[in-house]
Amino acid sequence: MEEDLANVDDRVLLGALLGSAAAPASAIPVSELLEADDSRLAELGLGRGARRRVLAAAELARRFQPSVRVPAPLNSPSRVLQHVAGLRAARTETLAVLSLDVRLGLLGGPQRVAEGAVAHVAVEAREVFAPALEQRASAIVIVHNHPSGVAEPSPEDVAFTRAMGRAGTLLSIPLLDHLIVTRRGYFSFREAGLLERS
Repeated sequence: MEEDLANVDDRVLLGALLGSAAAPASAIPVSELLEADDSRLAELGLGRGARRRVLAAAELARRFQPSVRVPAPLNSPSRVLQHVAGLRAARTETLAVLSLDVRLGLLGGPQRVAEGAVAHVAVEAREVFAPALEQRASAIVIVHNHPSGVAEPSPEDVAFTRAMGRAGTLLSIPLLDHLIVTRRGYFSFREAGLLERS
């Protein structure tokens, strides 16, 4: 048992816990043993001492399971803005993609997919959706900055957003929003009604 226990098979660990008393339960999945009560363990042929050790191990495992924190869904511009502070201060126009899971939780961090001049960035749908495809995202939010400090979209921004919305529909990765950010403000295509509901 001096080897790394994380790499040891479940059956070997069960044998270390129960010794020869593990034999009657060898055909039962370990997950089922850890969920069984005393009477079920007795039915499986485990003696009193072995049952007590299994029940104690199962209780310890339950007590010390790491808590699962479900990330807050990025379902509003205010929640998205918390993740793009660096982008708001960028001196050149930069476009980032936030890939989201099925609960709209952030998968990793914002992925910068394009950077351009002071007032323009060019990017194709394949570049925008590449991080989402790689992370098996369920949806995305696009964010880009306007270093000029004016958050209003240009006609090119509107056309780009519509094209990305169509691409997302084809890929079954909906575009939830596109934010244009500045140091002190933002523009949400979703809030402005310029993005069709997916």
